[in-house]
Amino acid sequence: MKKMTYNVRETAQILGISKSYAYELVKEKKLPVLELGKRRVVPKSALKKWMQEQVNM
Repeated sequence: MKKMTYNVRETAQILGISKSYAYELVKEKKLPVLELGKRRVVPKSALKKWMQEQVNM
């Protein structure tokens, strides 16, 4: 089965930003995040859509 989500650390690596900045974006609800209890993950499809939206601003 293929992985459908990234954790915040993986998302930071993909975006080329620091882990702390990625967590800041999550806290400010600027990244599309799915909350699973205390765990936060970023769906791959939502991240791709979010990146497209940021480019088209």
